[in-house]
Amino acid sequence: MKQMVIVGGGGGLGSALVTHLLDDKHNVIVVGRTEPADDRVVKFYSTDAARVDWRSLYLTIEEDTTAPIDAVIFVAGTAVFGKTALIPLESARRTLELNFWSCTTAARIAAEHWAARNHGGKFFAVLSISARRAIPFEAYYSASKAATARFLECLQLEYAHKNIEFVSVFPGLLRTPFRRHAEWYGLEPTLAEEGADIQKTAGALINLLKGGRKARVIGWRERSIDFADRVLPGLYDWVVLRNRVQRLLK
Repeated sequence: MKQMVIVGGGGGLGSALVTHLLDDKHNVIVVGRTEPADDRVVKFYSTDAARVDWRSLYLTIEEDTTAPIDAVIFVAGTAVFGKTALIPLESARRTLELNFWSCTTAARIAAEHWAARNHGGKFFAVLSISARRAIPFEAYYSASKAATARFLECLQLEYAHKNIEFVSVFPGLLRTPFRRHAEWYGLEPTLAEEGADIQKTAGALINLLKGGRKARVIGWRERSIDFADRVLPGLYDWVVLRNRVQRLLK
């Protein structure tokens, strides 16, 4: 049984991940603003992930549970969507603050924490397919996810020899309230009711976490787009996204 810390495990995909891990008999710690519904969770730390002192938090968790942290799963995120020229810089900064700065700081401090104890660990960042390609009207969100992915790639190179692993995963749209509850500027929320089932997505993520899956892009449609971008760069932009932009701006 391993001890898992899930940042943002109180709802949506995070809640589904909590359930899967608990069903697999792991000790689960949840960090975030929303308390998890599952009473099997060992501990819940109510905090704003964009403001937390990660070093103190990791120490507190291990002191409270008398067990080492084996993995940190960062699924917390926020977004601002719409016409980029209309998005207030303060909203953009909030998106970067949580999606990039908080996630990468949590990862860096986790690496230092594990390395100091000569303890292997895994930092698992649930990002977005938008980290791998440009998507219109998601400029700041996409940038925050892409920057996080590259940062974690750098940490992987620095810490691999210490048995510390950093994994970025890239799901697509999910059937959650995330897009509907996000800030939108100049457009009504789009694709807010569409997406993949969160339970199936959570299962795929847990399979990847355990090493039973290799593909980090989650979803057949997302993998197809990712493959097309590598084989025929620009095709998806020309065939799909340019038409989408024209429809939305009419």
